[in-house]
Amino acid sequence: MPKSSRPTPRHARRPSQQISVADAFQLAMTVHRRGQPGLAARHYRAILQVAPGHADALHYLGVAQHQLGQHDDALRLISRALELAPDYVDARNNLGNVQKEHGHYADAEQSYRKVIAARPEFAQAYNNLGVVLKEQGRHGEAIAAYRQAVALAPGFVEAWTNLGHVLKKTGAQEEALSAYREAILLKPDDGAMLHSLGRALVAYGRDAEALEVYRRWQEREPDNPVVAHMIAACQGASAPARASDAFVQTTFNRFAESFDQVLARLEYRAPALCAQLVAAQLAAPARQLDVLDAGCGTGLCGPLLRPYARALHGVDLAGAMLKKAAQRGDYDTLDEAELTAWLTQHPDAYDLIVSADTLCYFGALQEVLAAARLALRAGGLLVFTVEQGTDDGAPQGFHLHGHGRYSHTERHVRAALAAAGFTLAALDPVTLRLEASKPVAGLLVAAHASATTAAS
Repeated sequence: MPKSSRPTPRHARRPSQQISVADAFQLAMTVHRRGQPGLAARHYRAILQVAPGHADALHYLGVAQHQLGQHDDALRLISRALELAPDYVDARNNLGNVQKEHGHYADAEQSYRKVIAARPEFAQAYNNLGVVLKEQGRHGEAIAAYRQAVALAPGFVEAWTNLGHVLKKTGAQEEALSAYREAILLKPDDGAMLHSLGRALVAYGRDAEALEVYRRWQEREPDNPVVAHMIAACQGASAPARASDAFVQTTFNRFAESFDQVLARLEYRAPALCAQLVAAQLAAPARQLDVLDAGCGTGLCGPLLRPYARALHGVDLAGAMLKKAAQRGDYDTLDEAELTAWLTQHPDAYDLIVSADTLCYFGALQEVLAAARLALRAGGLLVFTVEQGTDDGAPQGFHLHGHGRYSHTERHVRAALAAAGFTLAALDPVTLRLEASKPVAGLLVAAHASATTAAS
């Protein structure tokens, strides 16, 4: 697909000037490559008015429509181009790309296989095929596709990285690390590659090696808050009391576009678990409560909490996540803010606060729970999840792990709730999601705000 760049002005053409269809198409392509898909689409349509069977114009109009969010139109246009030119390999590859990006993985697989049959040396098609095979859980076939991609194009960084990801998922440790290292050799200054290698080393319990990788990353990006946090996570003893605002914003703004799809693959359960506990603690929903989704992310809790809410508010540090939440239409207000500060600034504002998979970015819980108590009315309900830690692994009651999240002991949760002025109603061990195909143990907690706050 044409790459985007900064738009440049278009010079007007006099009405009396004549232009051939071929020249018009080249003009449209030039505009498209400059990052102006809307203007390019108008040029392609003008071409199709005089040459309705122009397969290239149909194809690239479909690409432009996809870039403009008109995905059904994109599929229709590219499919029409292929009806006119069945051997048009680039159009079929882009058809697969549109199908892939919208979750039509089986259709995309067929498109890519046809591309490969027509152009067996096309490494990008093997990489794309690997992606859709992985999405369908066919990891062995995905590995074979990625291996073919890098065999055809040994400098194909994306394919090496994708190969590393799927090998990691299957537990092939040394092969996964080797693939990541190949990618880094090709692109040594790429922080994302170093992050992938570091995360793989952490997953394999090789934190000391991960620390070396992260320090190498920090040499290249000394002001990057993500690498600073990951170094602290690997060092353990010098862990901060909570993840920095900059780390959370950087991580989740980058993650927003793929967040829901990734969590679906991980069998992410925190929102549903919180909703079940809310239902067990409260009367039947009647849209009577002021509700806060604390750390709302892309809004996965929104539709589950809406039946209880006369007003549903969401707060999160990552603006890109909030944009996704707004698209759901469940929230009355959404605000970009640090959670503890927000809670402190809104005393006695809520009847229900839910925080699904957010407190894993806090170490000591006393301050944020005290702020939650301040924001709740007397008798109000707080429901949240944390990742479960062990007493021997967390003498302070919490521990920052190499993957960058905190776990908390049951003892710490109970003590922090009591100190903040809550009465514990439920504390249950649960599985929050899968990570590296293994269950992530958590605690699902409900507590009611006592009639008076704890002494300060």
